Amino acid sequence: MNDSDDQGPPPAQPAPPVPSAIRRQGEISLRQGNIELALSKYRKAVQMEGAGAGGPQEGVSAARTDLGDAYAYADQAVNALRQFRRAIRSSPKRSEPHFSLGELYRRHGKTQAAVAEYRRAIEYSPRNAFYHYRLADTLVDAGFETEAISEMEIAAEMAPEDSFYHFRLSDLYLTRGRLEEAVAEIQMASMFSPKDAYYNLRLGMLYILAGHWEDAAEALAHALRLDPRNALYHCVLGDVYLQIPRNDLAMSHYQMAGDLDYYDMEHVRRIRQLVGIGE
Repeated sequence: MNDSDDQGPPPAQPAPPVPSAIRRQGEISLRQGNIELALSKYRKAVQMEGAGAGGPQEGVSAARTDLGDAYAYADQAVNALRQFRRAIRSSPKRSEPHFSLGELYRRHGKTQAAVAEYRRAIEYSPRNAFYHYRLADTLVDAGFETEAISEMEIAAEMAPEDSFYHFRLSDLYLTRGRLEEAVAEIQMASMFSPKDAYYNLRLGMLYILAGHWEDAAEALAHALRLDPRNALYHCVLGDVYLQIPRNDLAMSHYQMAGDLDYYDMEHVRRIRQLVGIGE
């Protein structure tokens, strides 16, 4: 018997990496701050995807979008713009390249162009809450606060347990003088992020604006339970107790606040100015 008959089949060769795996390698390199390696990986993924069949190419579009995002991260705006446009040509109805192009336009002050691209992204992914949020913020920059509120309401409705969207909507309502709705939204934000002290500070501030001093004291006291050494919170709660009035509690919190640094003093000044409490 020939010895070669006992050797069995040759070991299987590892499969060549697929474009999605190369793109993941690029993502890892980007997270690690290795921009050049990330760009190299994304370029390779584009080349591999481009070897596929003609027609609308989802893979090519996705790879070019990733490459464009990497170029944008590296402050190579012209290269990023080129990749996003090519991604859109490869698959015109993919939302991602439109969104990334909107982000690029916004970063470089082209607000109207950014709004147009965000709207196109939403057209193809209407249930993406984050897209609606970014459009809302850009509409604020453009001075269209009423439209911005509508988009932010959609985001909060689509992601009802996302505290940040409720927080942002509360801010927008406040700018339009819709105090009751602003209070309701920040209540939602604090409810869905019960360990976030800042949302309770904001809730307390809105209660002050509404003249609900006891509610404000309760919200601020809760903020302090979450962040007991926060001098800013002690100072604002002291202000509230002066208005109730509970001077003993006010003095106690002022003492616990201690000597505020410049940052906290400026923050207290701004809060007092916003809510109309005299210094």
